[in-house]
Amino acid sequence: MMTEIFREKSPLSNKDSFILFERTKSSFTFPIHVHNVWELNFVEHAAGARRIVGNSEETIGEKDLVLITNTELKHAWMNGSCKSNDIHEITIQFHPSLFSSPAFQKRQFDSIMKMFAKAEHGLLFGQAEINRILPILRMISTEKGFYSVMKFFILLHELSLSEDIRVLSPNIYPAYTESDYQMKKILDYVSKNLSNTITINELAQYMGMSLSTLSRFLKKNTNHNFTDFLQEYRINSVIRELNINEKESIMDIASRCGFVSQSYFYKVFKKFKGTTPQEYRESYQRMRVII
Repeated sequence: MMTEIFREKSPLSNKDSFILFERTKSSFTFPIHVHNVWELNFVEHAAGARRIVGNSEETIGEKDLVLITNTELKHAWMNGSCKSNDIHEITIQFHPSLFSSPAFQKRQFDSIMKMFAKAEHGLLFGQAEINRILPILRMISTEKGFYSVMKFFILLHELSLSEDIRVLSPNIYPAYTESDYQMKKILDYVSKNLSNTITINELAQYMGMSLSTLSRFLKKNTNHNFTDFLQEYRINSVIRELNINEKESIMDIASRCGFVSQSYFYKVFKKFKGTTPQEYRESYQRMRVII
């Protein structure tokens, strides 16, 4: 039985109020995890995906919005029966300390602070509430500096007025399933060997699986065969590095993530992201919201 939880370290700086990530992808590959920040996560076009928050495990619809204000509450979105190749995700991560100031104990912030208390167990917003606040959420990525912070506070205020909400995990957290354990083991292996050549034979040997068993497992849990799974994992790793290391050469990052050939890297990047790495970096730098 699995006892270890994957601990993600957010790229959010101590000098920043929040960070916003917006991505389009064809599958969920991140393991069940916790992190050192609070998080608001919006997912659309992923009907059939599986959402895990603490002891809650549910299949999501076309739109999903969850607020988590507990750095020890494990959570993840998994592929489940989702067949979409156009999953859209907006994630806002922010420091718990942002709301520790005495100013936020004033009456005007009562509804927000009460919402945060409920969100310690994961807070799910209903479809009508999602549609109501979605224009504000989308607007945050278009603002800069002070104005984006104000939009963020407005978003939190509007969410705190929501009536169609549900606490997801009021009780203890469940044990990991065997499938969760095996998937995390695969991801850990790929992560540790990312800069090297990784073959399906080596991975199957490491996992103690036959080639056919590993292939079926990956198809069921990622909707990909081995090659596409590995390619997308490498590309997502490149993207995380591009978002953090603005000045570093794209090919230096790509090489560290296992791409030796520039032409092959550009081909795979275009396959999964529909744009070139340089176009993606320029677009992200225009849209990025780090306050």
